[in-house]
Amino acid sequence: MIRLCARGFAALMLALGASQLAMAEPTRAPAWTLKTPTGETVSYPADAHGQPTVLLFWPSWCPFSRALQPYVQDIWQDYRDAGVNVWTINIKERDGDPVQAMKDRGLSFPLLLNGDPLIRSYEITRTPWFVVIDGQQNIVYTRPPNPPTPIDVAKAARQALNKLLGDKAVPLPTSYPKPYDLHLRKPRPPRTAADAAPAAEWQAWAGHYLEQVQPDERVEGQVPRGAIDTGKAALRTAREVWTETYGKDETFEQAPFLAFRRDNLWVVSGTAVSGKLGQGYVLVITADTGTVVRLSDGAND
Repeated sequence: MIRLCARGFAALMLALGASQLAMAEPTRAPAWTLKTPTGETVSYPADAHGQPTVLLFWPSWCPFSRALQPYVQDIWQDYRDAGVNVWTINIKERDGDPVQAMKDRGLSFPLLLNGDPLIRSYEITRTPWFVVIDGQQNIVYTRPPNPPTPIDVAKAARQALNKLLGDKAVPLPTSYPKPYDLHLRKPRPPRTAADAAPAAEWQAWAGHYLEQVQPDERVEGQVPRGAIDTGKAALRTAREVWTETYGKDETFEQAPFLAFRRDNLWVVSGTAVSGKLGQGYVLVITADTGTVVRLSDGAND
């Protein structure tokens, strides 16, 4: 039997307590400075004035962002008098106009532009990225990967805010409007393999594309997916990576996919609406470990 003296036991308990406190420490929200559409500067945490803050990171093309935004608009309207800050930060924009998008959707809560520099510091892996932050700059709620509906996110955010506000808590709604239908896209006829490039043309492009990949090239923040032995496995992996990065609907529109392997590298390409190779999504991944080497939406390739 192992016995500890009183002093040793106390030291052990203190060490365990310190360890548990360290593990439970919340994530700090990084500071930033961004511009409004009219050119005004907003800085966090200075402009939060020690009050709870809600941040919604979104691109105009994301259907799930569109679905969540009306509920964030309601949160802003209900909580701003209690001192809560709400900012929506545009990220991963392509050819859209976030200012016009918000006008078209009837949204008026504060918009900030060009938030891509915050993607790494906030560890953004999907859109919309939605967080609630307390007055001490601690993130107390982050939207989960697959919430049942935007309503569940809104409920959780309101509960987190009310916990922070205490006596200033805002009564919770007894009902919520149905999920915003703008996120529902009109279905298109699925493209078939016949829509993809001819095999010879595709393989020539894929081989040339892989020649441009540098030996030490890697995508930060992507976990290795494991060995990829077949083309079907490469296609499945690409679908997973693209869905996590760009969204389910966006990935669906890229089908069908094509895969090509040279030595230890797989390249998988989506079928761009333009029909031009390289203008769809592209993934380069190693065959032995499934390490993501290159991830592209095709816009700049």
